Amino acid sequence: MHLQRIPLALVVALWCLSLLALSAPAGGAETPSQIRFGSESATARSLADSLEGAISQGQSTRAREILSQLLEQAKVDPDLLLKAGVSLAQREWYSEAKQVFTRCVKDYPDLFEGHYNLALADLAMQKNSEALTVLERSPQGTKSQKLARLYLRGKILGALGQPRQAEQDLSAAFSGAPQQENYALDLGLFYLRQRAYPQASEAFARGKEFHPRSIFLLLGLSLAQFLSGHSTESVDLCRKLLKLEPTFSPARLLLGFALYQNGNFEEAEKVAEAGLSAGNPHPYLHYLHAAALLKLQSNQHDRMLRELALADRAIPDCTLCALAKSKVHEAMGNLEAAITELERAVKLEPVFSEAWYHLSLVYGRAGRRQDAARASAEFSKLKSEKLNRESELLRDLFLKTLSGQE
Repeated sequence: MHLQRIPLALVVALWCLSLLALSAPAGGAETPSQIRFGSESATARSLADSLEGAISQGQSTRAREILSQLLEQAKVDPDLLLKAGVSLAQREWYSEAKQVFTRCVKDYPDLFEGHYNLALADLAMQKNSEALTVLERSPQGTKSQKLARLYLRGKILGALGQPRQAEQDLSAAFSGAPQQENYALDLGLFYLRQRAYPQASEAFARGKEFHPRSIFLLLGLSLAQFLSGHSTESVDLCRKLLKLEPTFSPARLLLGFALYQNGNFEEAEKVAEAGLSAGNPHPYLHYLHAAALLKLQSNQHDRMLRELALADRAIPDCTLCALAKSKVHEAMGNLEAAITELERAVKLEPVFSEAWYHLSLVYGRAGRRQDAARASAEFSKLKSEKLNRESELLRDLFLKTLSGQE
């Protein structure tokens, strides 16, 4: 089981805005989605219901057949199209959702929701330039629509590698509607990606004022606190989060790691053990538990190696797993196995200074003086590195979790 996630950072809430908040009239005026576009085709309605049934049952072939029939109808109500597109998108059938929203934009070019959701579908498929083009062509009228447009443009510009413009748009959207949970979440995520941790903390904390029980805002805030050096606050917030949602595994993982980084290895080991006992744990918990046992100088060497093997298989290019394995092997007196793991670590990541340092020591213990000198020279070139690789691994993991990629 993977960590609980938010599909595309609360993207489901955004899809649903097309039928709810974005349609709220300004000054009593009727918006496009509230206007009835003539009598709805009974055939289109029947096809839409059948499509929903096929989607919910995971009948992909049948769903696509029904979708083709629906899109062949001469006239389809916009609300029906939007609902069908949302159902497809919620199940990550983004290509099919795009077909529906494209039809909606074609038939109802003045409908903001159609353009917005089409741009969102393109963004989900990483067609960022197309998404921006669609969004720029969208009509805008109400304040909420203008803010939503800014918000989505900020997400797209961020994906396009334009952080300055992305920050401007995301900040403007959040300032205009701080009560929108997804606006706070995505602004905080933007700052996390930029390693602007104090700003991330501020965004998450502001969003928390409106949504004090949002497990995702609380998780984001705790992560930002930890990464900015406020580990005590991060631990306290994780504990509160687990009281709100005892089964929320990301909070347990972050709590264990924060305790580990604080030097509280015994409690970190207990937290990791509890997470492992919960069933289908995230592979990082295997690493965390083994790392805590190492710090405690445990003699459970076989268990540590099993846990690190599980983590290594699941975490791509896990150099930290290789480093930890080498330490276990060294503690067991198996210097050749320790060297093999360390050589793998520096091959995967040649600038991994800690691995070079340990490799120089183990080479020395094995009597390989020339290799030890070479490894020591590599370490000397890199020892000014200040990157905490465990924190970086955690950061990358939770960015995926909060963004719905894990």
